[in-house]
Amino acid sequence: MKGAIFDWDGTLVDIDEREFYCINQALSIHNAGPIDHGFFVQNYYRRPFEVGTGPRMVLEAALLGKTGKVDDVYETYRKLFGGTIDKAKLQDGALELLRLLKEHSYKIGIATMRFTRAVVDTELESLGVDSLADVLLTREDLGFKRALGSLEETVAQRVRLISRALDKLGLGPRDSFLVGDSWWDIRAGKHLGMRTVLILTGFSSHNDFSSERPDVVVSSLQELEAMVRKGALAGPS
Repeated sequence: MKGAIFDWDGTLVDIDEREFYCINQALSIHNAGPIDHGFFVQNYYRRPFEVGTGPRMVLEAALLGKTGKVDDVYETYRKLFGGTIDKAKLQDGALELLRLLKEHSYKIGIATMRFTRAVVDTELESLGVDSLADVLLTREDLGFKRALGSLEETVAQRVRLISRALDKLGLGPRDSFLVGDSWWDIRAGKHLGMRTVLILTGFSSHNDFSSERPDVVVSSLQELEAMVRKGALAGPS
């Protein structure tokens, strides 16, 4: 193995507290009642994937019957999220793992389905990850501006994003492993022929993705770091 591609949200960074805060602040600004954490989890992580995931889906559920307000509230949420970099928090062990990979001469890419690159750039700098990542790509870099639709489209865009990250790193799929917290990470990695690592954080902490048959499952980045130290990711996928 010569490289690693990481998802960002839910994998290297924990954004739950920030998402929950910004959603409730946006609702409050538009004179809508707050949601509780159980509502957030149900509509952010456990909502059927056929109908979408993420903060907009939470707002749609919270504003049920007030569909005319969703766009305005979502725009307020986006501005709040972009202005709360201080609430971004790395997953435990993220820096240690990335530093270990660099010590072992791995090339590191971060490929996120988040859209606004400028916000993610600022997060990487604020959290000290920018010096460790050789490549950052977001959905904005694909020029894909509209919301993702079907499951197949989500996976297809994920494949494009990871393929581009590999190209920029000068690596092939068999040279690298992919780390993510969701079914679309694993499906995209398998489509490309990469070794896939599912971490049980983010989406995977609320859903069972074992049917996607990832090559490796870890409960934390610390566990993945221990595997890297042992050379346990070098086997065939």
